[in-house]
Amino acid sequence: MVNSNYIIEIKNITKSFPDKVVLDDVSLSVKKGEFLTILGPSGCGKTTLLRLLAGFNTATKGEISIGGEIMTDIPPHLRPVNTVFQRYALFPNYNVFDNIAFGLKLQKVDRKEIEQRVKRALKMVGMTDYEHRDVQSLSGGQQQRVAIARALVSNPKLILADEPTGNLDSKNGQEVMTLLKELHQEGTTIIMVTHSQHDASYASRTICLFDGKIVTDVKSRL
Repeated sequence: MVNSNYIIEIKNITKSFPDKVVLDDVSLSVKKGEFLTILGPSGCGKTTLLRLLAGFNTATKGEISIGGEIMTDIPPHLRPVNTVFQRYALFPNYNVFDNIAFGLKLQKVDRKEIEQRVKRALKMVGMTDYEHRDVQSLSGGQQQRVAIARALVSNPKLILADEPTGNLDSKNGQEVMTLLKELHQEGTTIIMVTHSQHDASYASRTICLFDGKIVTDVKSRL
């Protein structure tokens, strides 16, 4: 039986390719409301683990549960998670509102509700009144905020962030990390992949991966 205190339970996950074992029998539990950072050098398996959680990759063996439901073979669009990517993944021909509303429109959510939810998401990321702006006119930090708002608008149980400051200068990167910290303090569960110890310092818990294995698991003292 899945423990209801945890939003994620990863049990004995292995991901292998013909020439390499990327994740080697990894087990991990994440509590609701945690801000977990997966820290490690390039090639350690951290992005692969995030992609397995999102459903973009399939494990060679093992089991993943999210919100008490086994998700090991469930496709990405049916998982209660949203991912914030390093490269924003915004539609350049859409304005801010339409980028955030895109998924809701696909779900055929009522237009009035879409408007309310988009405005609420923009307020959460500090971008009220930006809804009609061209995304290409925004700074990198502002584009990443739009990407986070798009992740928030569908009320996911979990936000996955893949190197969210990787394309940003230090000022914009700090603003994005401060925003993620604020969202965590409001109760959002976040799992972030990074190679930056500075970014990891914003999390409530950090695990370090090396050669596909968890080598340390530390809770923040902050």
